[in-house]
Amino acid sequence: MIDPPPKSDGALAYVLWVAREWQGCTNATELSAVMQDLGIGGEDVDDFALRLAERYGDQVADWPWQRFADLNEGLSLLFPFMLVWQLASWPFRGRFSYPSNKQRLTLGHIAFVLERGEWVDP
Repeated sequence: MIDPPPKSDGALAYVLWVAREWQGCTNATELSAVMQDLGIGGEDVDDFALRLAERYGDQVADWPWQRFADLNEGLSLLFPFMLVWQLASWPFRGRFSYPSNKQRLTLGHIAFVLERGEWVDP
């Protein structure tokens, strides 16, 4: 495991380090969204927030994470119906994806909020 970047490198360097080294998201960039692009959800969101809180304070846990990622493990009860819809509409949409009503929260915005010291909506 690579050591964390020094504080002088800024919040973005640390956020990217947490995503890449602790969450295993080797393709993480400033524009990557926590859930949609990196697949960070469930208990992984807690782990991610705890790593950020180690350097930037416990207020990170108070952010509205539920707006940006599924905090529950497992599948929705509607999954079988969504799966049928995905399979039936796949040829027309050109992609197969599990629909999500969660907003995008990029690593760049997380870094911005950490440097600002208070939550700001993206």
